[in-house]
Amino acid sequence: MFIMQYEVTCISCKRTFKLYEGEEQYKQFKECKSHLFYCDNCKHKIRFDAIRNFFSSY
Repeated sequence: MFIMQYEVTCISCKRTFKLYEGEEQYKQFKECKSHLFYCDNCKHKIRFDAIRNFFSSY
C-alpha cells in the first residue's frame, strides 16, 4: 500500500521532515502550501514554553 507524503522544512530548526497522509498538518499543507510548519520536537518545545510562561505569570 502506498502512503502519500510530503517533505517540508521546519521553520524553527530548518530540518526537513515528512508529513504523512491522515495527519492534521498534511491536510493543512494540501489546503494552502504557504503555511509555516514545525517538526514534532519544535512543536513540543513551543507548547511547553507557552504552558510554563502561562503558569509563571501567576
